[in-house]
Amino acid sequence: MNKEMTEFNETSKPLTAEEAEKFEAGVIETVWSETGEPHYVIKNGLNVQEYASLAKKSLENERIIAHDFTSYVINESGERGDFEYKSGWFLEGLAEQEME
Repeated sequence: MNKEMTEFNETSKPLTAEEAEKFEAGVIETVWSETGEPHYVIKNGLNVQEYASLAKKSLENERIIAHDFTSYVINESGERGDFEYKSGWFLEGLAEQEME
């Protein structure tokens, strides 16, 4: 299994419409943990590292999860690609001078 971690800077660019469509087409199922962290099951034959990066970008684009976590994309054969999600919500507050 490939467990290379998708780095934060790899996904600093916004998710494009083409990437969002590609991600949606490749995902078979989204599985949510009890703590509200998703992982994704994708079709066999797709690159798990590429989809880990797309998953991260998709989550960062949606901005619905406020805490950082590590998750993964796995294909039907069990190949896995991990990614680290950083919400950025705390940093935004600092940048906007909301924190005192």
